Amino acid sequence: MIESKNIFYVSNFNSIGGVETYIHELARKYKEYDITVIYNSGSLEQIKRLKKYVRVIKYKGEKIKCDKAFFNYETDIIDNVEAKEYIQLIHAMFKTQGNLTAKTNDKITKYLCVSEGAGREWEELTGYKATLCRNPLQITEEEKQPVLYLISATRLTAEKGRDRMIKLAEELDKANINYLWLVFTNDTDKIPNPNVVYMKPKLNIRPYIASIKGKGYGVQLSDSEGDCYFTRECEGLGVPLIVTPIPSFEEQGLVEGKNCYYMPFDMVDVKVDRLLKIPTYEPYITQDSWLNMLVKSKSTYKEELNMEYLVEALGTYEEYNVTDSGLGYIPKAGETFKVSKDRLDVLLGENEGNRVYVKVVEEIKPVSETPKKKTTKKKGGK
Repeated sequence: MIESKNIFYVSNFNSIGGVETYIHELARKYKEYDITVIYNSGSLEQIKRLKKYVRVIKYKGEKIKCDKAFFNYETDIIDNVEAKEYIQLIHAMFKTQGNLTAKTNDKITKYLCVSEGAGREWEELTGYKATLCRNPLQITEEEKQPVLYLISATRLTAEKGRDRMIKLAEELDKANINYLWLVFTNDTDKIPNPNVVYMKPKLNIRPYIASIKGKGYGVQLSDSEGDCYFTRECEGLGVPLIVTPIPSFEEQGLVEGKNCYYMPFDMVDVKVDRLLKIPTYEPYITQDSWLNMLVKSKSTYKEELNMEYLVEALGTYEEYNVTDSGLGYIPKAGETFKVSKDRLDVLLGENEGNRVYVKVVEEIKPVSETPKKKTTKKKGGK
């Protein structure tokens, strides 16, 4: 016999879900009350966190005695329950969702709905009126602690600090620090940690770096770096860094506690609690010396971008049965047409098969700007 003042029945606990959150929040907020949760199957992780607050029992066909019995979706054990009140919870929009069956039982004495909309749809489908009873929610001080954001852009190899990254993640986990680590790399699944999110490499990740300013760190734990661009980008965006004590990082102006935290190469005695105090500083970019290195000259690149070319098709098109994307058909050998500089590069071999499809007949330089019309003053005019 299972006895309790309040019985909550959940047939199956999903690994995630609204009902699972509702039961957890109710148990946590009203843990001083006599509450027992009964289930048939489900996520052990969900069940484990519930057991911190209330009694949780896997149902094995026992008789149940209580003052109030609350049923969530399923009522299949109701005949084994002796209660003063039998209450059914309406969690979903049964009519709108469409794939749910509105199940009830003659023993039910009261219906509770989590929203007015859910109650209306339940009444339309079943004819039973439900009383509004909002889902509980309690936010603890610990849960107000924001997530620490980390970002890296690196190969996950030994020299780039993969093992140090694994160690840092482990230490953050031990300290119960909530964090999300974005790693831009092709080397996915090299760090076995659910807080690490792999991102496809992008040519420009600066918007991602900028988005964590004041919320976290750039991370580069390499053996060595000549002049790491990733750390330079973080500095230029005012994002502090977690780095190894490499001489070039000192040259970049990284100072412990001011704009970075240094981690030892051996990652022994790693202090992660200090990372919760995120340094703030004005973004800066170290000056380069290229102004003195380059031959001073006017760029002609814009003109090159605007250039067109008259080309002649080779037999490659027909040999490989390739439709030209610009023409929309397979040109015959000897046919001429115009292409842009970018398109020419592709047709001259910068393609997947490294095949040459055309030869250049003539360069066509477009007029870079419209010539100004000459005006002639009339004699005596202004």
